[in-house]
Amino acid sequence: MVGDAVRLAYQFRDMASVAATLAGTGVLKVYSPQEVLMLSNGAMTVSSAKGKRYYDWQSSNAMSQGIWRAEFYGTVGSVRRYGYQQFEIRKSQYLWTADELQIALDRNRIFTGEVRERLSHSPDYKRYWSDAGNYEWATLYNTDDSTGTSLTPTTENLVAGEWTFDTAQEKELYVEGHFFNIYGAAAELLEELAADPNRAASWTRGAVSQQGTDLLTLATYYRRMAHGGRTVQQVRIYR
Repeated sequence: MVGDAVRLAYQFRDMASVAATLAGTGVLKVYSPQEVLMLSNGAMTVSSAKGKRYYDWQSSNAMSQGIWRAEFYGTVGSVRRYGYQQFEIRKSQYLWTADELQIALDRNRIFTGEVRERLSHSPDYKRYWSDAGNYEWATLYNTDDSTGTSLTPTTENLVAGEWTFDTAQEKELYVEGHFFNIYGAAAELLEELAADPNRAASWTRGAVSQQGTDLLTLATYYRRMAHGGRTVQQVRIYR
């Protein structure tokens, strides 16, 4: 990953491709995917293996991702020897950890159980689905109160909020469970970003300018989606 250190190693060999003693420490050069020389004349460290040298190269967060190239130079006897290897730098950027995202989801988790939701179903009573999706867990019952008996469906899709049976149930079914309002969680996270003074809605870099969507505008949109896409229109009447 960008910002990490990588150990670049190479074992020098003679003309017969046999590991051989290297004169001195050898030199390392590192090139970026754009063929820019990022390290020149890096003095390598002697390893315990015959003819082997290594260099612990430190990348920076400003470096680009892609396939990089390391070139190794050394002298075996009176012959200049050369070798190379490729390595990949990946760029991983995130604003929140998985645990932080889960906390935002948990704050927007809805329980349907005090009043169980009656599921829609297909004409043959083999497929049932909920008005909600993104369930964390769900249990199906044959009544909407505490006297009901739970049922085990043949298949379940908690993301879509859908359950199927191999045989017809010939009855109404109800669901009890937790599901996530992902639009509410997204709005909360966007509002958190908007509070960061270092994140502007627009930026300019050289001759390139970019105008992004305002975070609070996007958060407002997600808030509206979180409540079924409803909008509230305010009308002022002046007398």
